[in-house]
Formats: sequence, structure tokens, C-alpha cells
Amino acid sequence: MGDLGINGWNFIVQVIAFLVFVYLLWRYAVGPIVKVLDTRQDKISESLMAAERMQQELRDSAAKNEEIMAQARREAQELLNAARGNAEQIVNRANEQAATSADEFLSRAQETLRQETAQARQQLRMEVADLAVNAAGKILRKEISADDQRTLIEQTLNESR
Repeated sequence: MGDLGINGWNFIVQVIAFLVFVYLLWRYAVGPIVKVLDTRQDKISESLMAAERMQQELRDSAAKNEEIMAQARREAQELLNAARGNAEQIVNRANEQAATSADEFLSRAQETLRQETAQARQQLRMEVADLAVNAAGKILRKEISADDQRTLIEQTLNESR
């Protein structure tokens, strides 16, 4: 082996290292991956068998459903015929109730609008009076007391009504 440039001990050590590497690779990498793949394949097989069972059950239940649906259609037709007799009365009552509810809602909305409008006007009057008092105070170049200001605002509001 010396003629080929191969050292016997190095070769043996390299072969042993390679074998250890292959063993470790198989043990800690390939082995667990293969186990996971096998487990996954088993789960897929079980899922496929379960799916086939479910399809058969679906076919069976579809036939039962058809029978039930036919019976339900007959009963529904009977109920529909009976309901048609009462439908007009129910519709009339519903229309009356809807009209009453709409009138009540409209009157409540109008009252709320009136109240909000009155509030907005009052607030606007107060703001205009404040502006007028502030402007008058600036014109006169003197500050007026809070009581005097309140009195002026009330007088202005009473005059604006």
C-alpha cells in the first residue's frame, strides 16, 4: 500500500471515522427522520381509511336524508297550506304594528330634535353673550366682575327672546 501513497494506519482510522460518522448520521439524523416519515405515513393511511368509512357513511346518510326530505316536503306542504290561511292576518297585524312603531319613533325623533335645537340655541345665545361681554370689556378696557358678567348675559338673553 505504500507504493500507492496510502498509509495503512491512516486508512484504518479514516475508515473507522467514516463508519462512526455513518452510524451517528443514521442514529441521530436519518433514523429519527425515517421514524417521523413512517409515523406520518401511518397517520395518512389511517386518515385515508377513515375518509373511506366516512364516504360510505355519507352515502348511507344521504339515502336516509332523501327519505326524510321527502317526508319533510310533504309535511311542509301541509303546513304551508295551513299557514296561507293565517298569513294575511299576520301580515295585516305586522303592518299595523310597524306603522305604530314608525309613528312613535318619528315623534320621539322630532321631540329629540326639538330639544337639541333648543339646547343649541341656548348655548349659542350664551356664547354670543360671552363674546359680546368680552368685546365690550375690551372696548371699555376694563375687566368686569363675574357677577356683573352673569347679569349682563342674563339681560342680553332676556332681551333676545
